[in-house]
Amino acid sequence: MGGNELKKELRELRRSLQAIPEAREPPKPTLRILGSARAEQYWNRLLWYFLNPDQPHGFGADLLTSFLDKLAQQTTADVEYIHRHIDRVKVGMEVSSPNDNRPDLVIRSPSNWFVCIECKVDAGETNDQLTRYIQDPYIGNELKSTYPEAGHHYVYLSKTTASDANTELHLTKETAPTSFVDDYLSANSTADEYHKRFVDLSWGHVVDAFTDVVRFSRGQYPDRSVSQLDDFHANINKVTSMTDDDFTERQKEKMQFLDEYRSEIDELFEAAEALRRPLAEDGEWVDMFRSVAPDCEVWTDEWHCRRDKWGCIFQSGWYRDNNWEPTTDHQETRGGSGHRLHFTHMIRKERSFRDGVLKFELRSSTNNSVRSVFNNLYNSERWQTKLDSVCDEHGITNKGNQKTYTTATYDVNQAGLPESYFETLETAFSDHQELAHLVNQIHREAVAEARPSDGDT
Repeated sequence: MGGNELKKELRELRRSLQAIPEAREPPKPTLRILGSARAEQYWNRLLWYFLNPDQPHGFGADLLTSFLDKLAQQTTADVEYIHRHIDRVKVGMEVSSPNDNRPDLVIRSPSNWFVCIECKVDAGETNDQLTRYIQDPYIGNELKSTYPEAGHHYVYLSKTTASDANTELHLTKETAPTSFVDDYLSANSTADEYHKRFVDLSWGHVVDAFTDVVRFSRGQYPDRSVSQLDDFHANINKVTSMTDDDFTERQKEKMQFLDEYRSEIDELFEAAEALRRPLAEDGEWVDMFRSVAPDCEVWTDEWHCRRDKWGCIFQSGWYRDNNWEPTTDHQETRGGSGHRLHFTHMIRKERSFRDGVLKFELRSSTNNSVRSVFNNLYNSERWQTKLDSVCDEHGITNKGNQKTYTTATYDVNQAGLPESYFETLETAFSDHQELAHLVNQIHREAVAEARPSDGDT
C-alpha cells in the first residue's frame, strides 16, 4: 500500500475511534480480584450469609423474605411463611444428612416447611444429586416426615432457568428437530419424576430480590453491608449476564476496527520491525548510539558498548576475564571466573520499536564470587541509603535482585524512529550517571574483597 493511501486509511481509523464514546472500565468485584469470580463455594457462602437473619449484616430477615417472595413469583414453590415468625427460620449451608447428602443451602421453618437449594455457577449436577436429595428421608438431621408434604420445596439455582435456556435457543417442536429438543430438555430441565420436583430459579432472580430490598431502604441498612451486597451483585451480573456493560461494548466496537484495519496496522508494525531488526541483530545500534553519545557531556572513554543484540553498555573494570583482569571483550568473561556487570537496553525486544518503549536496566548475568560479594554490598544498609536517594531522584526502580539491580522505562517518540530511540537512550544513559558512580565504587570494593590473593590456588 502506498504512503498516501495508508495515511488516508489511518485517518479514517482515527475518526472512527474518536466517534466511539469514552467508557471507563468498572471496578472489579472482590471475587474477581481474588481470581474466584466463578468459585461456587464463595457464591454459596455469600448467599447463605445474606439470607441468614442471624448474621450481623444489618438486613435482618428482609433479604430472606424478599428471596422467598421472588421464589413464589417465579416458580410453583409457594413457601407460606408467617412474617412474625420469620426470625425463627434457620438457614444452613451444606447441612449433612445421616445418608451423607449435603445440599448447598437449606432454609427451614421447623415442622412447617423447608427449602432445599442446590446452587450451580458453571458445573452441572454430579452423581445424580437431585435424585438423592429427594429420595433421602432426611433433610439435615431431621426426618422429612416431620414436615407436611406441602412444605417440601426443592430449588435448582443456576445461571439460567430451563425456560430461559429454551427461550434463548428458541427450542420448540416447530423450530428444531424433535430429537434435539427431547435431548436438550431431557438433559437440562425435568427429564424424570424426581427432577420434576426441583423448580428452576436463576441467580438473576436472586439479584432482583435483593435489589428490591435495597432500592427502597432510604439508608436504613449499614453502608458496608449494602456495599458488600452490591459487590456480590456485580460479580453475579458479570458472570451470568448475556449483555455487556458500556466499557465492554466499547472495546468490542474497537475490535471491529482492528479486524477491518488489521493489514494497515500490521504494515506499520512491520515497518518498525524492519528498522529495529538490523540494529539489534547486527549490532548496528552501537554506531547509532555513538553518533549521539559524543554530544552527551557524561560520555567518556571509560564507557564501552558491546556490538551484539544484547544492548550492553559498561564501564572499564565492570568486565573481568577468568584471571580477574579487566577486559572489554565479553568473550573473555566466559567461564567459571569471568564476570560481567552492565547497563542494558532491550533493543532485542520487538516491543522496543513496536510499542515505543525503552527499558534500561543494571544487570549482572554471570555467577561467581564477585557477583555474590557485589550483591551483598549493594543491598547493605550502607549503600542502599545512597542508592535509594539517587534512584528516587531519577525515577529509577531499585530492585536489588542478584541478576537485575535497577530498571527504568522511557517512552520513545515512534514518529522519529530509529533516531528518536537513540536520543531516548542518551537521556537514559545520562539519568543513570549518578547511579553508575555509586555502582562503580561498590564494584571496586567487591572485586577487591572477592579477588583471590597471590597465595591462593
